[in-house]
Amino acid sequence: MMQIELFTKTQSFAHNYNYDEFSEIINTIMLDSFFQLNIITNEYNYSFKYTKKNHLLSNKIKNKDKKIIEMSLLFNKEDKDVICVPTHHFCNLGCKMCHLTNKGLNKKMVPIKYEDFIYCLTETLTKNNIRRTDKEKLLISFMGVGEPLLNLKLIEEIYRNEEVIKEKLGYKNIGYALSTMMPNNNIKVLKEMVNKSNMPLKVHFSLHTPINDERYELIPSTKVSVEEALAYLIDYKNCLQKNEVLMNKYQELHSNNIPVEIHYTLIKNVNDNKKELTKLCELLKIYNIPIKFIRFNPINELEKSTNEQIWVNKISEEIPELRIKTYTPPGREIGSSCGEFTKHYYHEEIETKEQKEEFEKWKTKHLIKEGNE
Repeated sequence: MMQIELFTKTQSFAHNYNYDEFSEIINTIMLDSFFQLNIITNEYNYSFKYTKKNHLLSNKIKNKDKKIIEMSLLFNKEDKDVICVPTHHFCNLGCKMCHLTNKGLNKKMVPIKYEDFIYCLTETLTKNNIRRTDKEKLLISFMGVGEPLLNLKLIEEIYRNEEVIKEKLGYKNIGYALSTMMPNNNIKVLKEMVNKSNMPLKVHFSLHTPINDERYELIPSTKVSVEEALAYLIDYKNCLQKNEVLMNKYQELHSNNIPVEIHYTLIKNVNDNKKELTKLCELLKIYNIPIKFIRFNPINELEKSTNEQIWVNKISEEIPELRIKTYTPPGREIGSSCGEFTKHYYHEEIETKEQKEEFEKWKTKHLIKEGNE
């Protein structure tokens, strides 16, 4: 059985691949069995199948200045395509749960320009100038590299050119979402922008701990307290829900009429103790904002918590009317979750001994094994 590295320079695979989540290998399969997914950059071309629970395409492109843009397209929604996009080239905000920034790689955080964004968006959603799917709805989710509240200019420009994007890519409706750790109070600016333009945008708040001192340690770049952030979310929600035109558009593109949500990633012995659970329940009773637990992709000494079900049960008992979800990011099995994939593109430039060794381990873990068709 031949092994093929996930990174293969100037080589495009001719086969189709199926990821087996039980054996943790990717096997070749017949062409008509599943979607053919391609990953393309200026330096790397490779293809694979990602099937079963999720269909995923990750696209990494370097612009003329050799700055990287990473986008991931999820095929698994029946009614719409979902594309996760960045707002910056690189990120140096230092969030401890992020594969890209947790070691403080010293590269400048540069806002992505609209022209580069549209180029990468088109390359990810199409193949040979033909749309990869025939769905009528697209959700653009600003959840990639960077912090959306630090590049509101890009978000505003994308929405201002929405009709051009629709015509170019063939979608009838486009919805929006962003994930923020709330580094400042720019959500107030976002609220005014969204309300004035009737932009159907949902805000996901990366909380990760309800205790301020611990949150400043886990997410060192935030300048907003937990209580302030939750108050901003309520203000955003109330403002949008008073806008009938906006909410009609919003409900066509999102699964409910609540334009805010809390995200919490449980990390073993970091933010999964009883004190934090008690405090979280207190805050959820006050603010009544839906919460989603994002399952952690282990990094360095940090491990996934085993307390998720305990937390879900406790919150459900305390606040039975609250919406609670759990979610496994689809990129984790292919080494493409929360900064993990993009990080390795910077090894060529950083090249410390430790980072080279880490990169080799990562490549070994994500070998593709070629089997019989």
